[in-house]
Amino acid sequence: MFLKKVMYQQRPSPNKAAGRNGQKPEAIILHVCDGTFEGSLNWLTNPRSMVSAHFLISKKGDIVQLVQCQDTAWHAGVIKKPTWKLLKQGLNPNLYTIGIELAGYASERPSQAQIWAAGRLVRELATQFNITIDGDHIIPHRWIRSDKICPGYNINVDVIIYLALLALDR
Repeated sequence: MFLKKVMYQQRPSPNKAAGRNGQKPEAIILHVCDGTFEGSLNWLTNPRSMVSAHFLISKKGDIVQLVQCQDTAWHAGVIKKPTWKLLKQGLNPNLYTIGIELAGYASERPSQAQIWAAGRLVRELATQFNITIDGDHIIPHRWIRSDKICPGYNINVDVIIYLALLALDR
């Protein structure tokens, strides 16, 4: 079951830029919405919010694609005291990253279904875009914007990386 192609619904967000200004996806950034799935979906597709991500994962593990990966989602463009060593100076990270949002709150643990879905999605995206599955390329949002705790300290990025790698080893 883990090796099946990831299935997801389409719910296009208007909050994006067409293309990537000649860049390609090189990393995946994990976020938490700080809201319910429906509330987050409404916010990420609301033109007034001016934010989006490529994907949103519900507590049940359902995945919705909001922005096509060849386009730029608006999920990590504000840079504040970054600690990510692969950050490209002077270039908006939205241009070379894929954003994955997990529905829920930074103060709570994600569901097992969300973590499994995130692992499968990371594996599929990494394979499609030749992104290395490691702690330098699959990162929490707070490594770009240190004034946020996103995706929260209850989301273990290493577990998502492990699940993505587990799928590749089979």
